[in-house]
Order: sequence, then C-alpha cells, then structure tokens
Amino acid sequence: MIRRVVYDVEFGVLVKEKLSPCDSVLVTGSCEQLGEWLPNRCIPLNRIDRTEDGEMWSTNIKIHGRDKVFYRYVIAQIVRSDDDMNLIVKKWETFKEARQLSFNPVETNDITDNEEPNEFPAIFGCYKGIQRTDIGWLTGQSEIQLRFHSNSLHIWSTKLRDKTLSLKVSPIDLTYQLENEEILSDASNQQYTPTSKVFIQSAILRLSGCETNIQSDYGAIIEKDDYVIVKIQTFEPENVAYHIDFYLVDELTSLRKHIGFAYVLPIHSNLELTDNKHLNRIVPIIGLKHNPIGQIKIDVLLITPLEGITQKFLVTQSKYWREGRRPVNVGHRGLGKTNAEHNSSKHQSTDPLRHRASDPSINVPNNSSSASSIPSTTRPVQTKFVSENTLASFKGAFQLGFDFVEFDVQLSKDKVPVVYHDFQVAITLKRKVQQAELFVVPVKDLTLPQLQSLKIHHASETDVSKVEEEADEDDQTGQENFRSLFPTLQELFEQLDPHLGFNVEIKYAMEYRQGGSEQNYYFERNEYIDHILRCLITHAGKRVIVLSTFDPDCASILRRKQTLFPVLFLTQGDKGDWPQFLDVRTWSINIGLCFIVAEHLSGLAAPALDILADKDFVKHVKENGKLLFIWGDEASDKDVSKSLIDLKVDGLIFDHVAEFKEEHSTTENLFVAEEREEVEVLNNFRQRQLELKHRQLLQELETLKSARETNNSSSISQISIDSNYKHLM
Repeated sequence: MIRRVVYDVEFGVLVKEKLSPCDSVLVTGSCEQLGEWLPNRCIPLNRIDRTEDGEMWSTNIKIHGRDKVFYRYVIAQIVRSDDDMNLIVKKWETFKEARQLSFNPVETNDITDNEEPNEFPAIFGCYKGIQRTDIGWLTGQSEIQLRFHSNSLHIWSTKLRDKTLSLKVSPIDLTYQLENEEILSDASNQQYTPTSKVFIQSAILRLSGCETNIQSDYGAIIEKDDYVIVKIQTFEPENVAYHIDFYLVDELTSLRKHIGFAYVLPIHSNLELTDNKHLNRIVPIIGLKHNPIGQIKIDVLLITPLEGITQKFLVTQSKYWREGRRPVNVGHRGLGKTNAEHNSSKHQSTDPLRHRASDPSINVPNNSSSASSIPSTTRPVQTKFVSENTLASFKGAFQLGFDFVEFDVQLSKDKVPVVYHDFQVAITLKRKVQQAELFVVPVKDLTLPQLQSLKIHHASETDVSKVEEEADEDDQTGQENFRSLFPTLQELFEQLDPHLGFNVEIKYAMEYRQGGSEQNYYFERNEYIDHILRCLITHAGKRVIVLSTFDPDCASILRRKQTLFPVLFLTQGDKGDWPQFLDVRTWSINIGLCFIVAEHLSGLAAPALDILADKDFVKHVKENGKLLFIWGDEASDKDVSKSLIDLKVDGLIFDHVAEFKEEHSTTENLFVAEEREEVEVLNNFRQRQLELKHRQLLQELETLKSARETNNSSSISQISIDSNYKHLM
C-alpha cells in the first residue's frame, strides 16, 4: 500500500503598493497544485486585511509530499471566460532563485511557509533582501497603444487655441453598453461603466523625464513637444471602443473644465496598413454644444500575443544580469563589418543624403547637393577576408574570446529568419549580347533557396566587370560561398558554441524624417516578429540572448510578446550625421531613455559619440536600473573604449575585433568563466558537505569506540569483583 503525505501550506504575502479594485494576488509554483508556473493555472489568494503598511493576502493549499517546492507571487487582473481563467499579468516576482518550501519527512498535517520569522508574511517583490519584479507579457490578450503628440492636436476655437489642455482615454465595452446601458440624451454627461476586462495605463515622454502612471481623473496634461502613450490591454479588442475627454487646465485650481470629447472605433486588425507605415486615426473633437472645435491625430499600435509558444513564470539566464559583471565584449557582425553600406547606415559616419541617394526607394530633395560633406571615420577592417554575418566570422569572434556576437536578422520571402544586414541584394543578370547587369532586389522578395543558390552580391557593388571576373574564377565553389552569406538563425544555434552570447538585432524598415523609407512594402510587424521569436525561443537553450532594434514599435512588441530575453532600444542619438528617422523617439539618447522607462525595456544601445559628449548620461541610465551598450566606430578606439569601461557601461560593440584582441589578449569569454566559477562554487559546496559528513561519521565512530571501551571496562571490573568475592569465601 502506497502512503501519500499531504501538507496543508499557508501562503501569505503583504503587498505594500497600491492595488486597483480589479487587481488580485496569486501564487504560482513548480508543483501541480501550484499550477507548474502556467499563467492560467495560478492560484488566487484572498484579501484578508488592509493596514497602513498595505494589503494582506493569504490562502491555504494542500500540496502532495515532495522534498522542495518553488513558488512566486503574481499581481494580475483576472478575466474569466466561461470556465477558463485568463490573466492580465501586471507584475510578478523575478528573483533568479524563486521562493522555496522545504518539507521534513516526518509525518505532519500542518506546515507553514518556511520564511524566516521576520519575513512572515512575505513581502511582495522582496526575498532574502533582494527586491526584483517585472511586468508581465501578453498571455492571450492584445495591447492597443494610442499615441498623442502635442503637435498633432489642432484646436480651431480661438478662445481655446493657446490654452493648456489635458486628455483622458476611457475604454468602452461595446457588448456591455448594448446590453445594459441606456443612452442619455446629453452625450456630454454620458458615463461609461468601467469594465474589469480592460487594463489601462498611460505614460508621458518629455525631455525632463518620463512619467508612468494609471490615468488620473483628468488624464494627462499635454504640453509642447510631449508624447503621450495610453496603453489598453483586453482579450476582446473588437468589442472595445475609446472615448477621449478634453479638459481645460487652470493652474489656479485642481478642477478642470470639460470642453469636448472624441471617439475612436475598435482597433483589432492591422489590415488597414498599406505599407510598413503606422496605423493612424484622425478624429474630430466635438464641443459640448455638439459643434466641432478641433481635431487630433492618433498614432495607433496593435500588439497581438505570440501564438504557438507556451511561456511560464521562469527567469532565464538571459534576463538575469549579474551585478558587478564586467562590460561584455560584442563582436559587431562577428569579426566586424566588411561591406560598405548600401542604404542609410546606422553604424557609419557618412553623408546621410549621399547614402539615401544610393537607395532607389528614397526620394532625395533637389537641394541635396548643398548638404555638408563629412569624411568617413570608417577604417578598413583587418578581417576583411572573412565576410560579416557568417558562421566563419562568428566562430572567429568566439575563438578570440568575445562574449557576444551582434548580427542582423530579417525574414526571407518564405518567412525564414536569415542573418543579413542590408534590406537589398544585387543579382547578376547576364545578357547574350550586352554586358551583364546588376539588379537590386529586396531580401524580402527572395526565398531562402533563392538567397542561398543565386549569384547574389552585396548591393553596394557597382563594378559589373569585377563581379563577372570573380564569378568566373569561383564557379566551382560559388554556390557554397553564396550560401554562407545567408545563414539561417537556426543554423547559428546549431553550429555555434552555446557559451557565445547572441545580440540579435531585429531589422525593420523605417521611415526617414525627410521622406522615403529604408524599404517599401515591408512585413506587418506582429507576424514578422512572431516568426523570429518562435525560432529564438525554440532553439535558445541556455544561451544568453539579448534582443535589440532601432524601430521603437518593434521594441515595444518584442517586450510585450515575451519575457525570456532582455530588449535593448538602439538609438541614433543626435551627434552623428546619419539620416534622421521620422519617429521622434529615435531623435536623442534622452528621449530614448524616457522611452525604455515607459516601455519597461531592459536597456539602451547608444552611439559612442553621444555618450562621450554627455558622460553623466551613464549615471542617469543606471539610476533607472537599465543596461547601457555602446556602438559606433569610436568604440573600437582603445582610448575611447577604456574611457567607456571606466564609466561602467555594460557592453561595447566592436568592429575592429583583431585590434581589440591585441589590447586585451588575456580576455576570456565571460560565460565560460562564469560557468567555471559556478562549477567551482558547486564543487566547493559538495566538498564541504562531504567533509562535514566525514566529521560526523568520525564523531559517531569515536562515540561508539568510547561506548565499547566503557562496556569493556565494566566487564573487567565485574570479573575482578567476582574473583575477590570467591577469595573471601
């Protein structure tokens, strides 16, 4: 007969932060009774008390006998659909080592949480003196972001034109309104019942800093050059519309006068996108007398959940960045870039308009000749015989002791993630009579077999005769060489040492401020990123992976769809002379910092020029608890790199890898070294355990020996007494 031991465990946690009425506290853990880390199987706790310190939540759960159980606490909004429990995860504990329960093998019916006496009840987000929490991911709901730039608000009324206004967004549950709400005659006084199916919060990006909060009674004040983001999460985006109220701000009083409103219809599809441009809404602002008083342009982003991948409340090695870790060395495209940039480069200091002129998809203004010509700072790379973004280049960087390699990932026409930097390639077209011609084709328009079999050249190639000579000389091995120029992301996971970290730059075609874009008619963002993330999550294993992108919307999408890998926002800054992107969030490192705080990204990747011009910026990044990577040709200079290392940046992206190795010949791959340290710590711990066990055994032997000697002495004494007794008799 098998006997099962069941423990009745009390889980109690004190939440010090303010919770909304819709919020719940839940527990998740490693055993079946705690849901095995799955969001839809978390166990809700009960609110049992409110004090000045916060809210106390508790519940009892029967756990079947095991040696150890690991668990974490979660704050979420529960949305029930039929018999299913869905969660909008707002915050969860992200300690590297989860909370732990240890059970004694003795038979008992009751056991309490094994926190230290001074830690019971547990404090949410705090464990063993460490405070660490993070926002959740899209477990099944979608996120709609409504973005308002101050320049997009136009008030026609002369009385209100120069006044300061605030706006508040209220979601409307259309199904609830139709079933339960009576329509009042006065639309200005119409009240919309808040729904527990929607989570809403807002953020304001301004040069003085970033403000993130759940909306106040009168929403957010819009000042000049402000960028307001309102985020709504819901499982039914097709049934949620948006009511926007506008208020007149009076500095003399906290009360604000309601002056008008606007409506936005449900947003649940990206099919309206005709290109890779943003989804926009231009809606009229209606006054209280039902007359139009202005209009506002709303930039919209729809983020859908990642399908086909089950994500759990687990902290990966990638997401946990060890404190005190030295700056990581990142090989740019492996051993360094070897190709001249075809279109506007983000990693090269050259005349931006000249680069844009080389891209057929960009219309250059007629006055482009008046642009100042700044000489390139790019030096020849010593590893020019190993092409960038190839397996050979990545292996070479690892052999030199680099911690990471940075490479660019985009999709082929058949939706396979491939490693290649530029958005276009050149194909040789041979003619019977005329000379061969180089024809520029977007990577997105070629399938993987085509990319790996056609005679494809870098799009910067212009000398057709030279290309023909190289092709004739290399007819035997040409196909293999062309294949190596387009390794797939999966091949990198399969063929590179797992200790080599991946800094994966997600390429996405962006629009330029002066008109045009890097590539027309690009993929829809959600589908594009889903294909790349599925490959990353499926093949990641224990490899340390950092994601990065120049596109702010892609950065937001990457952060919302997963919580396994840190996301860095690549910013151009404002010190370089490359073409400026249209999106205001890319214009400076200060705006970039505001953006990563508002979107809960892990860090920023900034150009060396901007950091050297404002060294105090590193301190601001660290005060916000973010990572800072540095890129640019200047970072490869030994004096500059030493200065940046002294500033305590977290990573340096190098181009001139061979030169760096000469300066740092003793550098060892960080993750090899850390793994060896962890093994040594584990071995030392095991050795101490063996020594302790050995001492315990010796003590037991000494005790047994002493007991035996005592018994022997007693026997000898008894024999002596018996002899004396006989003698006396």
